[in-house]
Amino acid sequence: MKHSQVYCIFLFLALAFGLISASSEVPHLRKHYVRFINQLDNKVLNVNCKNLNPYIDLSLHILLPKEEYEFNYNANRTMLFSCDLRHGFTSSVFNVSDTTTKRQCGGNHCVWKAQEDGVYLLNRKTNVYKLMHGWGK
Repeated sequence: MKHSQVYCIFLFLALAFGLISASSEVPHLRKHYVRFINQLDNKVLNVNCKNLNPYIDLSLHILLPKEEYEFNYNANRTMLFSCDLRHGFTSSVFNVSDTTTKRQCGGNHCVWKAQEDGVYLLNRKTNVYKLMHGWGK
C-alpha cells in the first residue's frame, strides 16, 4: 500500500471513532408522559394543554366518562405544559410539567384523575392519589 492510502484509512478510522464517541456525549432528552383520566360522574371532561416556548397547542380533547388521554414530550428547560381541564361551567388550569409536579408524581409518568371534588395526581412510588386542584368557577 502506498503511504497516502494508509493515511486515508487511518484518517477514516480516526474520524469514525471520533464521531461515535462524540455522538455518545450528546445529552439524551428524557421523555415525559402526562395522562388524564375522566372519573367524573357521567360528565364529559375537556382537556386542552399548551406549552409556551416553543409554542405547542395539543388542541382540545373531549373525554367521556372513564376515558383517558395521554401525551408525551422530550423534557428540556423550556418545556412547561399547562393544561385547562373543564366540565360544565367549572375549570381548573395548572402546570403539569414543572419540577415540583414531576417530583410529586414520582417520576416521568404523571397521571391526573378528574373527580367531582377536583383533580388528583397519582404518586407512582406510593400508588396514592392526592387532591391537587379544586374546580374553579
